[in-house]
Formats: sequence, C-alpha cells, structure tokens
Amino acid sequence: MNKTSRNLLMFILGCAFYTLVEMLWRGYSFRLMSLAGGLIFVAGGTLNDKFSWKMDLLLQCGIISVMVTLLEAIIGNIDYYFLHLNMWDYSNLHYQYLNGKISLLFSVIWFFMGFIVVFVHDAITYYWLHEGKQPEYWILRKRIWQMPVRKCDIH
Repeated sequence: MNKTSRNLLMFILGCAFYTLVEMLWRGYSFRLMSLAGGLIFVAGGTLNDKFSWKMDLLLQCGIISVMVTLLEAIIGNIDYYFLHLNMWDYSNLHYQYLNGKISLLFSVIWFFMGFIVVFVHDAITYYWLHEGKQPEYWILRKRIWQMPVRKCDIH
C-alpha cells in the first residue's frame, strides 16, 4: 500500500476512533473534532516511523499531547469566535486557558491517550497492513516491549 493510501486509511480510522470515544464519553460528537482525531492519529502514529523506533515512548506521548492541545486551542477559538457551537468548555476546571478551550487536566489525559494512538497505529500497520518492521518501544533508552512477530513472518 502506498503512503498516501495508508495515511488516508489511518485518517479515516482515526476519525472513527475519535468519534466512538467521544460518543461513549459524552454521548455526542462534532464532525470538526472527528477530523482532528484523524489528523492526530496519522501524525502521532507515524512519529516513530519518521524519526526512529528508539524514539522514547514518553516523548511520543508528550508530542501527541501537545499536538492535541494545540488543535484544541485552534479549533476551540474558531468555535468560540466564529462557529458558536460550544463544542467543549473546560472553563469550570482548574488550570484552563483560552476561554476554557484548553485544560492542563485534559492535556495530561491526551498524554495517556497517546499510548493508545501509538500502539493501535503500529498494530494496524504491522499486523493488518503487513508493513514495516516489528514495532518496539523504548523508555529512557531501554527497550520496554516489542510487539509479537507476525504469524506470516514465523518460519
């Protein structure tokens, strides 16, 4: 599968995963945020492909958290000033900023959701699409885990 097709597939899956999580969490979702979920799934899931499999997993999750928080700031302010849909409002939480559009608490939640983004993206790429080498995960320069070998790779 070429890179564009793979990224389009991952984008669609990211949109679907995001929408599903939000539907389970609060019972509804917004299409614009589903698109953001797709972008994060593609961008966050390919960090170790672009840089190195030895890229620290905590760093990957931190980058994903920052990406989500920045998207929340951008989309949240577009919503606040132009769309008026009130897609979300963190103003009742401590450590919220930008008219309640970003929250330190949710940035921490996005950090932990980063683990799911990385593992699911890698599993789909490796097991379903049969692309790339066997995923491995590093924290503080120590390999903590490697996904099991694909059955088609066992001789």
